[in-house]
Amino acid sequence: MSLRLWRPEDAPRLFDLLRRPEVTRWFGESSRAPLTHLEQALQRIEQWALTFDGHLGTWAVLAPDRADPVGSVLLFGAPHALHGEVEVGWYLHPDAQGHGYAAAAAALAVRGAFAAGHHEVWALTHPDNHRSRATAGRAGMRDLGVVDGLWHDGTSQLFVAERTDDDG
Repeated sequence: MSLRLWRPEDAPRLFDLLRRPEVTRWFGESSRAPLTHLEQALQRIEQWALTFDGHLGTWAVLAPDRADPVGSVLLFGAPHALHGEVEVGWYLHPDAQGHGYAAAAAALAVRGAFAAGHHEVWALTHPDNHRSRATAGRAGMRDLGVVDGLWHDGTSQLFVAERTDDDG
């Protein structure tokens, strides 16, 4: 498993991923609408490249047995953080689900956040998103329960990974 920035030539795959309501339904309100045109995917890739700061951003998830990216993993400043915590998120193409790719990618992103000096990484999932809740656990995150007001439209299931001495 590896991560790299999305590239313009990946736009058709990203469009195929983000045109699907079954994927975008779990996104925050501002980004929940499925894409309708290939150009939108290219614009996302360009925006992600502009906002990438070396350790926060959106990466393509690459599986060793697949030619195209299988999905995305992202790290960003947690909107309601008190001490600079970051949040990890992920989403996969439906044709890549069920192989452990999301958990492996999330764990890689968490390790990257620790290497960059962050002490906590959060994941917020919709309480009904059982796949993402299971992924957070498989990525080594601890379930802190349901919280209100941290997710874009109501309650969230909050997970945390905490840096240890072994994490550098």
